[in-house]
Amino acid sequence: MLKPHTHTALALALSAALCAALVPSAQAAEASFDFGSSHTFLGFGTQVWLNNKNPRVTGQMLKDLNARFVRVSLNPKVPLRELREGMTVEEGLALIKKHDSAEQRDRLTEFRDQMRSLGITPHLIFWRVPEPWVKTQAKKVGSKSKANYAQPELIDDYARSIVAQLLYLKGLGIEPDGIELVNEPHGAWGTKFVPAHYAQLALSTRKAMNEHGLQNIKIDGPGTGLRQFDHFIGGMKEANAEKALGYVSAHVYDTPEVLADRRDSGTASFMGQGKFGPIMITEFGVKQHSDEDDFFADDELQVTSPEFAVHAASSAVLLLSKGASGLIYWQIQDFAWQKKGKTHGMMSASGERRPVAHALQALFSKVPPGAAVAQRPINLPTGVYGAALQSGKNSYVMLVNSTDQVQEISAKLLGGSKACMSVSQVEAWSPAGRGDAAIRQAKADNCTLKATLGKQAVGTVILQ
Repeated sequence: MLKPHTHTALALALSAALCAALVPSAQAAEASFDFGSSHTFLGFGTQVWLNNKNPRVTGQMLKDLNARFVRVSLNPKVPLRELREGMTVEEGLALIKKHDSAEQRDRLTEFRDQMRSLGITPHLIFWRVPEPWVKTQAKKVGSKSKANYAQPELIDDYARSIVAQLLYLKGLGIEPDGIELVNEPHGAWGTKFVPAHYAQLALSTRKAMNEHGLQNIKIDGPGTGLRQFDHFIGGMKEANAEKALGYVSAHVYDTPEVLADRRDSGTASFMGQGKFGPIMITEFGVKQHSDEDDFFADDELQVTSPEFAVHAASSAVLLLSKGASGLIYWQIQDFAWQKKGKTHGMMSASGERRPVAHALQALFSKVPPGAAVAQRPINLPTGVYGAALQSGKNSYVMLVNSTDQVQEISAKLLGGSKACMSVSQVEAWSPAGRGDAAIRQAKADNCTLKATLGKQAVGTVILQ
Protein backbone atom coordinates (compact mmCIF):
# COMPACT_ATOMS: atom_id res chain seq x y z
CA MET A 1 0.00 0.00 0.00
CA LEU A 2 1.37 3.47 -0.94
CA LYS A 3 1.93 6.03 1.76
CA PRO A 4 -0.24 9.18 1.44
CA HIS A 5 2.62 11.51 0.45
CA THR A 6 3.91 8.96 -2.08
CA HIS A 7 0.42 8.65 -3.62
CA THR A 8 0.15 12.45 -3.91
CA ALA A 9 3.55 12.76 -5.57
CA LEU A 10 2.68 10.04 -8.09
CA ALA A 11 -0.64 11.72 -8.90
CA LEU A 12 1.08 15.04 -9.49
CA ALA A 13 3.68 13.41 -11.72
CA LEU A 14 1.00 11.65 -13.77
CA SER A 15 -0.99 14.87 -14.04
CA ALA A 16 2.06 16.79 -15.26
CA ALA A 17 2.86 14.12 -17.82
CA LEU A 18 -0.72 14.16 -19.10
CA CYS A 19 -0.70 17.97 -19.43
CA ALA A 20 2.59 17.84 -21.28
CA ALA A 21 1.11 15.35 -23.72
CA LEU A 22 -1.95 17.50 -24.33
CA VAL A 23 -0.11 20.84 -24.80
CA PRO A 24 1.84 21.10 -28.09
CA SER A 25 5.53 21.63 -27.48
CA ALA A 26 7.49 24.33 -29.24
CA GLN A 27 9.01 23.19 -32.49
CA ALA A 28 12.70 23.91 -33.03
CA ALA A 29 13.83 25.20 -36.42
CA GLU A 30 17.10 26.37 -37.94
CA ALA A 31 16.92 28.74 -40.89
CA SER A 32 19.26 30.96 -42.89
CA PHE A 33 18.86 34.03 -45.08
CA ASP A 34 21.63 34.78 -47.60
CA PHE A 35 22.22 38.37 -48.72
CA GLY A 36 24.84 37.15 -51.19
CA SER A 37 21.92 37.03 -53.62
CA SER A 38 19.39 39.80 -53.05
CA HIS A 39 16.92 42.15 -54.71
CA THR A 40 15.60 45.59 -53.76
CA PHE A 41 12.44 46.19 -51.76
CA LEU A 42 10.60 49.09 -53.40
CA GLY A 43 7.71 49.33 -50.98
CA PHE A 44 4.28 48.17 -49.89
CA GLY A 45 0.93 49.54 -51.02
CA THR A 46 -2.76 48.87 -51.45
CA GLN A 47 -5.65 49.42 -53.84
CA VAL A 48 -7.59 52.63 -53.15
CA TRP A 49 -10.50 54.41 -54.84
CA LEU A 50 -10.88 58.02 -55.89
CA ASN A 51 -14.47 58.27 -54.63
CA ASN A 52 -13.31 57.74 -51.06
CA LYS A 53 -15.71 59.08 -48.42
CA ASN A 54 -13.18 58.75 -45.58
CA PRO A 55 -9.87 60.26 -46.79
CA ARG A 56 -8.71 61.00 -43.25
CA VAL A 57 -9.30 57.41 -42.12
CA THR A 58 -7.69 55.82 -45.16
CA GLY A 59 -4.84 58.34 -45.00
CA GLN A 60 -4.02 57.28 -41.44
CA MET A 61 -4.14 53.63 -42.47
CA LEU A 62 -1.71 54.29 -45.32
CA LYS A 63 0.59 56.16 -42.94
CA ASP A 64 0.53 53.35 -40.37
CA LEU A 65 1.35 50.83 -43.10
CA ASN A 66 4.31 52.94 -44.24
CA ALA A 67 2.77 52.63 -47.72
CA ARG A 68 4.84 53.81 -50.66
CA PHE A 69 2.36 52.92 -53.41
CA VAL A 70 -1.33 53.00 -54.07
CA ARG A 71 -3.06 51.45 -57.05
CA VAL A 72 -5.90 53.60 -58.29
CA SER A 73 -7.98 54.47 -61.34
CA LEU A 74 -7.98 58.19 -62.22
CA ASN A 75 -9.63 58.10 -65.63
CA PRO A 76 -11.09 61.48 -66.66
CA LYS A 77 -14.66 61.34 -67.93
CA VAL A 78 -15.24 61.16 -71.69
CA PRO A 79 -18.56 60.22 -73.37
CA LEU A 80 -18.06 56.88 -75.12
CA ARG A 81 -20.16 58.02 -78.08
CA GLU A 82 -17.50 60.63 -78.92
CA LEU A 83 -14.65 58.14 -79.23
CA ARG A 84 -13.73 57.38 -82.81
CA GLU A 85 -11.19 55.30 -84.65
CA GLY A 86 -7.89 56.87 -85.59
CA MET A 87 -7.87 59.56 -82.88
CA THR A 88 -4.44 61.05 -82.23
CA VAL A 89 -3.09 61.68 -78.74
CA GLU A 90 -3.71 65.38 -79.21
CA GLU A 91 -7.30 64.80 -80.31
CA GLY A 92 -7.87 62.54 -77.33
CA LEU A 93 -6.48 65.18 -74.96
CA ALA A 94 -8.70 67.84 -76.54
CA LEU A 95 -11.73 65.60 -76.01
CA ILE A 96 -10.86 65.16 -72.34
CA LYS A 97 -10.48 68.91 -71.86
CA LYS A 98 -13.76 69.53 -73.68
CA HIS A 99 -15.59 67.54 -71.00
CA ASP A 100 -13.44 68.61 -68.06
CA SER A 101 -14.99 70.25 -65.02
CA ALA A 102 -13.90 72.06 -61.89
CA GLU A 103 -15.41 69.25 -59.84
CA GLN A 104 -13.29 66.63 -61.63
CA ARG A 105 -10.13 68.71 -61.27
CA ASP A 106 -10.77 69.32 -57.58
CA ARG A 107 -11.25 65.61 -56.86
CA LEU A 108 -8.05 64.72 -58.68
CA THR A 109 -5.92 67.47 -57.14
CA GLU A 110 -7.20 66.68 -53.63
CA PHE A 111 -6.11 63.09 -54.17
CA ARG A 112 -2.76 64.30 -55.54
CA ASP A 113 -2.16 66.47 -52.48
CA GLN A 114 -3.07 63.71 -50.04
CA MET A 115 -0.67 61.26 -51.69
CA ARG A 116 2.12 63.84 -51.77
CA SER A 117 1.66 64.53 -48.06
CA LEU A 118 2.10 60.81 -47.37
CA GLY A 119 5.08 60.36 -49.71
CA ILE A 120 3.08 57.94 -51.84
CA THR A 121 3.41 57.44 -55.59
CA PRO A 122 0.39 56.07 -57.48
CA HIS A 123 0.28 53.17 -59.89
CA LEU A 124 -2.60 53.71 -62.29
CA ILE A 125 -4.92 51.00 -63.52
CA PHE A 126 -6.78 51.38 -66.82
CA TRP A 127 -9.46 48.79 -66.23
CA ARG A 128 -10.62 47.93 -69.75
CA VAL A 129 -10.76 48.99 -73.37
CA PRO A 130 -13.80 51.28 -73.95
CA GLU A 131 -16.84 49.51 -75.39
CA PRO A 132 -16.71 51.15 -78.85
CA TRP A 133 -13.28 49.57 -79.38
CA VAL A 134 -13.98 45.99 -78.26
CA LYS A 135 -15.77 42.99 -79.70
CA THR A 136 -18.57 41.91 -77.39
CA GLN A 137 -20.19 38.50 -77.25
CA ALA A 138 -23.39 37.57 -75.44
CA LYS A 139 -21.54 34.94 -73.48
CA LYS A 140 -21.71 34.39 -69.76
CA VAL A 141 -18.36 35.02 -68.08
CA GLY A 142 -18.75 34.09 -64.45
CA SER A 143 -21.49 36.39 -63.13
CA LYS A 144 -21.31 38.69 -66.17
CA SER A 145 -23.61 38.31 -69.15
CA LYS A 146 -21.13 39.37 -71.83
CA ALA A 147 -17.50 38.85 -72.75
CA ASN A 148 -15.20 41.54 -74.16
CA TYR A 149 -12.35 40.92 -76.60
CA ALA A 150 -9.69 43.28 -77.90
CA GLN A 151 -9.81 44.10 -81.61
CA PRO A 152 -6.25 44.13 -82.97
CA GLU A 153 -6.95 46.88 -85.52
CA LEU A 154 -8.02 49.24 -82.68
CA ILE A 155 -5.25 48.52 -80.19
CA ASP A 156 -3.18 51.52 -81.27
CA ASP A 157 -6.23 53.76 -80.79
CA TYR A 158 -6.56 52.53 -77.23
CA ALA A 159 -2.83 53.05 -76.61
CA ARG A 160 -3.08 56.67 -77.74
CA SER A 161 -6.11 57.23 -75.51
CA ILE A 162 -4.08 56.07 -72.50
CA VAL A 163 -1.35 58.57 -73.33
CA ALA A 164 -3.92 61.37 -73.73
CA GLN A 165 -5.21 60.62 -70.22
CA LEU A 166 -1.68 60.59 -68.81
CA LEU A 167 -0.99 64.00 -70.36
CA TYR A 168 -4.17 65.40 -68.84
CA LEU A 169 -3.14 64.08 -65.42
CA LYS A 170 0.38 65.44 -65.86
CA GLY A 171 -1.17 68.86 -66.38
CA LEU A 172 -2.65 68.50 -62.88
CA GLY A 173 0.68 67.47 -61.40
CA ILE A 174 -0.10 63.75 -61.26
CA GLU A 175 2.66 61.50 -62.62
CA PRO A 176 2.43 57.82 -61.68
CA ASP A 177 5.38 55.53 -61.12
CA GLY A 178 3.74 52.86 -63.25
CA ILE A 179 0.58 52.00 -65.17
CA GLU A 180 -1.33 48.83 -65.95
CA LEU A 181 -2.61 49.08 -69.51
CA VAL A 182 -5.58 46.83 -68.85
CA ASN A 183 -6.75 44.76 -65.92
CA GLU A 184 -5.92 41.04 -66.21
CA PRO A 185 -5.66 40.73 -70.00
CA HIS A 186 -6.26 36.97 -69.82
CA GLY A 187 -9.89 37.50 -68.75
CA ALA A 188 -12.95 38.44 -70.82
CA TRP A 189 -14.64 39.94 -67.73
CA GLY A 190 -12.58 43.06 -68.52
CA THR A 191 -10.99 42.98 -71.96
CA LYS A 192 -9.38 39.76 -73.10
CA PHE A 193 -6.17 39.94 -75.13
CA VAL A 194 -4.21 37.15 -76.73
CA PRO A 195 -0.52 37.44 -75.81
CA ALA A 196 0.54 38.80 -79.22
CA HIS A 197 -2.07 41.56 -79.03
CA TYR A 198 -1.05 42.48 -75.49
CA ALA A 199 2.53 42.74 -76.75
CA GLN A 200 1.29 45.09 -79.47
CA LEU A 201 -0.47 47.22 -76.85
CA ALA A 202 2.66 47.46 -74.69
CA LEU A 203 4.88 48.47 -77.63
CA SER A 204 2.38 50.97 -79.00
CA THR A 205 1.78 52.62 -75.63
CA ARG A 206 5.48 52.79 -74.81
CA LYS A 207 6.22 54.42 -78.16
CA ALA A 208 3.48 57.03 -77.75
CA MET A 209 4.54 57.75 -74.16
CA ASN A 210 8.13 58.32 -75.23
CA GLU A 211 7.03 60.63 -78.04
CA HIS A 212 5.08 62.78 -75.59
CA GLY A 213 7.62 63.23 -72.82
CA LEU A 214 6.40 60.44 -70.54
CA GLN A 215 9.57 58.35 -70.54
CA ASN A 216 9.70 58.18 -66.73
CA ILE A 217 6.36 56.40 -66.40
CA LYS A 218 6.81 52.64 -66.35
CA ILE A 219 4.47 50.00 -67.71
CA ASP A 220 3.44 47.30 -65.21
CA GLY A 221 2.73 44.18 -67.20
CA PRO A 222 1.35 41.81 -68.16
CA GLY A 223 -0.67 41.78 -64.91
CA THR A 224 -2.02 38.26 -65.36
CA GLY A 225 -2.37 35.50 -62.80
CA LEU A 226 0.77 33.48 -62.14
CA ARG A 227 -0.43 30.59 -64.29
CA GLN A 228 -0.98 32.79 -67.32
CA PHE A 229 2.36 34.55 -66.98
CA ASP A 230 4.45 32.15 -69.08
CA HIS A 231 1.95 32.37 -71.93
CA PHE A 232 1.90 36.16 -71.97
CA ILE A 233 5.59 36.80 -71.38
CA GLY A 234 6.31 34.28 -74.13
CA GLY A 235 4.17 36.30 -76.53
CA MET A 236 5.98 39.46 -75.49
CA LYS A 237 9.40 37.89 -76.03
CA GLU A 238 8.41 36.76 -79.52
CA ALA A 239 7.51 40.37 -80.37
CA ASN A 240 10.56 41.76 -78.52
CA ALA A 241 8.03 43.62 -76.37
CA GLU A 242 9.29 42.73 -72.90
CA LYS A 243 11.63 45.73 -73.25
CA ALA A 244 8.52 47.95 -73.06
CA LEU A 245 7.91 46.89 -69.46
CA GLY A 246 9.28 48.83 -66.52
CA TYR A 247 7.90 46.36 -63.99
CA VAL A 248 6.92 42.75 -64.46
CA SER A 249 3.57 42.37 -62.75
CA ALA A 250 1.11 39.69 -61.73
CA HIS A 251 -2.00 39.29 -59.61
CA VAL A 252 -1.73 36.65 -56.89
CA TYR A 253 -4.57 35.03 -54.96
CA ASP A 254 -2.97 31.62 -54.48
CA THR A 255 -2.83 30.05 -51.04
CA PRO A 256 0.46 30.21 -49.10
CA GLU A 257 0.78 26.45 -49.53
CA VAL A 258 0.74 26.85 -53.31
CA LEU A 259 3.17 29.78 -53.22
CA ALA A 260 5.54 27.90 -50.93
CA ASP A 261 5.67 24.81 -53.15
CA ARG A 262 8.96 25.01 -55.06
CA ARG A 263 7.66 22.40 -57.50
CA ASP A 264 4.91 24.72 -58.75
CA SER A 265 6.09 25.67 -62.22
CA GLY A 266 3.87 28.73 -62.63
CA THR A 267 5.10 30.33 -59.44
CA ALA A 268 8.72 29.34 -59.99
CA SER A 269 8.78 30.78 -63.51
CA PHE A 270 7.33 34.13 -62.53
CA MET A 271 9.23 34.63 -59.30
CA GLY A 272 12.57 34.43 -61.07
CA GLN A 273 14.39 37.06 -59.01
CA GLY A 274 13.67 39.78 -61.56
CA LYS A 275 14.62 37.84 -64.68
CA PHE A 276 12.41 40.10 -66.80
CA GLY A 277 12.75 43.21 -64.61
CA PRO A 278 11.73 44.30 -61.09
CA ILE A 279 8.64 42.42 -59.94
CA MET A 280 5.60 44.45 -58.87
CA ILE A 281 2.68 42.44 -57.50
CA THR A 282 -0.07 44.88 -58.46
CA GLU A 283 -2.74 42.81 -56.71
CA PHE A 284 -2.48 40.16 -54.03
CA GLY A 285 -5.04 38.87 -51.59
CA VAL A 286 -6.78 35.93 -50.03
CA LYS A 287 -10.17 35.29 -51.63
CA GLN A 288 -11.28 34.79 -55.20
CA HIS A 289 -11.87 38.29 -56.56
CA SER A 290 -12.74 37.80 -60.24
CA ASP A 291 -15.19 35.51 -61.97
CA GLU A 292 -12.52 33.38 -63.63
CA ASP A 293 -9.85 33.34 -60.94
CA ASP A 294 -7.88 30.17 -60.48
CA PHE A 295 -9.48 28.32 -57.60
CA PHE A 296 -6.45 28.41 -55.36
CA ALA A 297 -7.90 31.13 -53.14
CA ASP A 298 -9.27 30.46 -49.67
CA ASP A 299 -12.84 31.55 -50.28
CA GLU A 300 -14.07 30.05 -47.02
CA LEU A 301 -12.05 32.51 -44.94
CA GLN A 302 -13.94 35.48 -43.55
CA VAL A 303 -12.24 38.85 -43.96
CA THR A 304 -12.84 39.59 -40.27
CA SER A 305 -11.06 36.43 -39.08
CA PRO A 306 -7.50 36.12 -37.74
CA GLU A 307 -6.94 33.28 -40.23
CA PHE A 308 -7.58 35.68 -43.12
CA ALA A 309 -4.96 38.04 -41.68
CA VAL A 310 -2.38 35.29 -41.27
CA HIS A 311 -3.02 34.09 -44.83
CA ALA A 312 -2.48 37.60 -46.26
CA ALA A 313 0.68 38.09 -44.21
CA SER A 314 2.01 34.67 -45.27
CA SER A 315 1.45 35.50 -48.93
CA ALA A 316 3.17 38.87 -48.58
CA VAL A 317 6.27 37.38 -46.96
CA LEU A 318 6.45 34.52 -49.47
CA LEU A 319 6.16 36.84 -52.47
CA LEU A 320 8.79 39.19 -51.08
CA SER A 321 11.26 36.42 -50.25
CA LYS A 322 10.77 34.79 -53.66
CA GLY A 323 11.65 37.88 -55.68
CA ALA A 324 8.94 40.55 -55.55
CA SER A 325 10.17 44.12 -55.12
CA GLY A 326 6.79 45.75 -54.58
CA LEU A 327 3.49 44.48 -53.17
CA ILE A 328 0.03 46.03 -53.53
CA TYR A 329 -2.74 44.49 -51.40
CA TRP A 330 -6.33 44.29 -52.64
CA GLN A 331 -7.75 46.44 -51.00
CA ILE A 332 -7.68 49.13 -48.30
CA GLN A 333 -11.41 49.30 -47.55
CA ASP A 334 -14.76 47.77 -48.43
CA PHE A 335 -17.19 49.86 -50.41
CA ALA A 336 -20.95 49.77 -50.84
CA TRP A 337 -20.97 48.48 -54.41
CA GLN A 338 -19.15 45.25 -53.56
CA LYS A 339 -21.03 41.98 -53.66
CA LYS A 340 -21.75 40.23 -50.41
CA GLY A 341 -19.03 37.70 -49.63
CA LYS A 342 -16.49 39.40 -51.93
CA THR A 343 -15.06 41.71 -49.27
CA HIS A 344 -11.29 41.94 -48.89
CA GLY A 345 -10.74 45.30 -47.19
CA MET A 346 -8.24 45.96 -44.43
CA MET A 347 -11.02 48.16 -43.10
CA SER A 348 -14.79 47.93 -43.19
CA ALA A 349 -16.80 50.52 -45.11
CA SER A 350 -17.18 52.44 -41.85
CA GLY A 351 -13.40 52.50 -41.28
CA GLU A 352 -13.07 49.78 -38.64
CA ARG A 353 -9.68 48.08 -38.87
CA ARG A 354 -9.66 44.33 -39.29
CA PRO A 355 -7.04 41.78 -38.21
CA VAL A 356 -5.49 41.86 -41.71
CA ALA A 357 -4.71 45.56 -41.23
CA HIS A 358 -2.89 44.87 -37.96
CA ALA A 359 -0.98 41.92 -39.43
CA LEU A 360 0.27 43.81 -42.50
CA GLN A 361 1.13 46.82 -40.36
CA ALA A 362 3.24 44.59 -38.11
CA LEU A 363 5.18 43.42 -41.17
CA PHE A 364 5.73 46.64 -43.11
CA SER A 365 5.38 49.67 -40.83
CA LYS A 366 9.10 49.94 -40.02
CA VAL A 367 10.75 48.55 -43.17
CA PRO A 368 12.23 51.26 -45.43
CA PRO A 369 11.99 51.18 -49.23
CA GLY A 370 15.36 50.50 -50.79
CA ALA A 371 16.23 47.72 -48.36
CA ALA A 372 18.00 44.65 -49.74
CA VAL A 373 15.93 41.45 -49.57
CA ALA A 374 17.84 38.22 -48.98
CA GLN A 375 17.18 35.24 -51.21
CA ARG A 376 14.45 32.89 -50.03
CA PRO A 377 15.11 31.38 -46.59
CA ILE A 378 16.37 27.85 -46.19
CA ASN A 379 15.00 25.32 -43.72
CA LEU A 380 11.98 27.03 -42.22
CA PRO A 381 9.41 24.51 -40.95
CA THR A 382 6.18 23.90 -42.82
CA GLY A 383 3.73 26.70 -42.18
CA VAL A 384 6.36 29.21 -41.04
CA TYR A 385 7.34 31.87 -43.56
CA GLY A 386 10.07 34.48 -43.42
CA ALA A 387 11.94 37.23 -45.23
CA ALA A 388 15.04 39.16 -44.23
CA LEU A 389 16.00 42.68 -45.31
CA GLN A 390 18.88 45.05 -44.60
CA SER A 391 19.12 48.82 -44.90
CA GLY A 392 21.74 51.08 -43.35
CA LYS A 393 22.26 50.28 -39.68
CA ASN A 394 19.37 47.84 -39.39
CA SER A 395 18.22 44.39 -40.41
CA TYR A 396 14.57 43.37 -40.54
CA VAL A 397 13.41 39.77 -40.15
CA MET A 398 9.76 39.22 -41.10
CA LEU A 399 8.21 36.09 -39.63
CA VAL A 400 4.77 34.49 -39.93
CA ASN A 401 3.76 31.41 -37.97
CA SER A 402 0.61 30.19 -39.69
CA THR A 403 0.41 27.07 -37.54
CA ASP A 404 -1.44 26.41 -34.29
CA GLN A 405 1.82 25.43 -32.59
CA VAL A 406 4.33 27.63 -30.82
CA GLN A 407 7.55 27.72 -32.85
CA GLU A 408 11.12 28.26 -31.68
CA ILE A 409 13.04 29.96 -34.49
CA SER A 410 16.76 30.35 -35.01
CA ALA A 411 17.59 32.38 -38.12
CA LYS A 412 21.11 33.13 -39.36
CA LEU A 413 21.72 36.18 -41.57
CA LEU A 414 24.54 35.49 -44.03
CA GLY A 415 26.44 37.50 -46.62
CA GLY A 416 25.24 40.95 -45.61
CA SER A 417 26.27 43.70 -43.24
CA LYS A 418 26.82 43.27 -39.52
CA ALA A 419 23.74 45.34 -38.69
CA CYS A 420 22.31 42.31 -36.91
CA MET A 421 24.15 41.98 -33.61
CA SER A 422 21.28 42.81 -31.26
CA VAL A 423 17.51 43.26 -31.21
CA SER A 424 16.34 46.87 -31.13
CA GLN A 425 12.57 46.51 -31.63
CA VAL A 426 9.80 44.01 -32.31
CA GLU A 427 6.62 44.85 -34.23
CA ALA A 428 4.24 41.93 -33.85
CA TRP A 429 0.59 40.86 -33.87
CA SER A 430 -1.32 37.66 -33.22
CA PRO A 431 -4.91 36.75 -32.29
CA ALA A 432 -3.67 36.55 -28.70
CA GLY A 433 -2.35 40.11 -28.75
CA ARG A 434 0.51 42.29 -29.90
CA GLY A 435 4.17 42.55 -28.96
CA ASP A 436 5.31 39.87 -26.51
CA ALA A 437 2.04 37.99 -26.90
CA ALA A 438 3.02 37.29 -30.51
CA ILE A 439 6.84 37.14 -30.64
CA ARG A 440 8.66 36.50 -27.37
CA GLN A 441 12.25 36.36 -26.16
CA ALA A 442 13.76 37.77 -29.36
CA LYS A 443 17.54 37.83 -29.02
CA ALA A 444 20.40 38.19 -31.50
CA ASP A 445 23.99 37.05 -31.26
CA ASN A 446 26.49 37.42 -34.11
CA CYS A 447 23.70 37.81 -36.69
CA THR A 448 21.71 34.82 -35.46
CA LEU A 449 18.20 35.66 -34.32
CA LYS A 450 16.40 33.43 -31.85
CA ALA A 451 12.75 33.98 -31.01
CA THR A 452 9.58 32.23 -29.88
CA LEU A 453 6.67 32.64 -32.27
CA GLY A 454 3.22 32.35 -30.78
CA LYS A 455 0.39 30.61 -32.61
CA GLN A 456 -0.55 32.54 -35.77
CA ALA A 457 2.03 35.21 -34.92
CA VAL A 458 2.99 37.85 -37.49
CA GLY A 459 5.76 40.36 -37.08
CA THR A 460 9.08 41.96 -37.88
CA VAL A 461 12.10 41.79 -35.60
CA ILE A 462 14.40 44.77 -36.09
CA LEU A 463 18.11 44.19 -35.49
CA GLN A 464 21.02 46.60 -35.26
